[in-house]
Amino acid sequence: MSLTTAIDACDLRALIATHCGAPAARGLGTKGGTIHDPRPGMQEADPSFSVWRNRAGTWMWKKRGRNAGSGTAYTFLISLGFSGPDARAELLRFTGTPDQGFTPSTATEKPPVDVLALAQEALADLRAITHREAEALRRRLSPLHEDHPAAKDLARRGLWPPSELDVAALGNDLVFAVRGPTGRVVNFKRRVHGAARSKYSVMVPGHGTPAWCNPRYGQAGRLLIIEGELNAASAWRVIQELGLDFDVQGLPGTDTTPFLEGLDREVWVYADPDKSGAGMRARIQDLAFRVGAPRVRQIPALAEGDFCDVLGRAGVLALADVLHAEQHEVEPDSIALWPAQLEVQHAARLTPLLGVTQDYGSWPLMARS
Repeated sequence: MSLTTAIDACDLRALIATHCGAPAARGLGTKGGTIHDPRPGMQEADPSFSVWRNRAGTWMWKKRGRNAGSGTAYTFLISLGFSGPDARAELLRFTGTPDQGFTPSTATEKPPVDVLALAQEALADLRAITHREAEALRRRLSPLHEDHPAAKDLARRGLWPPSELDVAALGNDLVFAVRGPTGRVVNFKRRVHGAARSKYSVMVPGHGTPAWCNPRYGQAGRLLIIEGELNAASAWRVIQELGLDFDVQGLPGTDTTPFLEGLDREVWVYADPDKSGAGMRARIQDLAFRVGAPRVRQIPALAEGDFCDVLGRAGVLALADVLHAEQHEVEPDSIALWPAQLEVQHAARLTPLLGVTQDYGSWPLMARS
């Protein structure tokens, strides 16, 4: 089909430069990268627009946060305001693809989605923050005191003092470290104080949006995967105070990928009660079984809010039953109860995790005096 051929042949970097100006595509190398949103009227302070090639060689894009979107060169043109026919015509012209008209596909069904292959691709380029990158960021930050707006916000969520989080302040905003399974910092996240939307952004471009792992990860018999880093920190506080046998990974978004390390044990999953949360539950369940988890338990959504909301309002014991209860359990031979859904591949450019021994004292976000 002509459109498919044009999409596969299109260099999205060149298409961006053509329609948004050459400066808009600066920062995109041979493997793509993450840049500021190049589309008119989508100006932003921090880069959140990722461009990369998938396993088939097709250029893809994804925008996180405000004005989120994703897809191929065709959907990029649609996001610029092109109609469907006009976007098709422009792609054919741009790539020099002959227009052979539309031919209905003879395929009767799509091939099954390999959730493990997609996860491995998303994690393939994950790398830890270097000391130089951490120092450059540290010079922009200040210590977080209890009277700071971000500290008061943590206190309302039951997370002050923030023993689970390596935190600092950037103006009125919160900055915290995101550590991988070995304890190395993979990125820093910024939470904008008082923002109605797009509260979170990464501080170091090119390192992606990794999951938050608890300190001393890998020592428990079970793993809780939960939507949201602050929810994960809240769950970890409950686990520590009650002496429960869990590790925790907090996903920054329902379409992001957990670390595969430690996914081969009993896995518990928590997500919001919406369409994207249901998709995350399905995908994580399928992925856990592919890695070797003996069982997966689905934690029903809380009626009173997220983990950090309940912790701040009612304390640790209010979440005790959630992590003690026998939740909906799925065995590997009944995966069909939660079928995987085909999703656009993740756009964040992630990098191989550097395996080193844990040393939290040597990787503080702020220098301690």
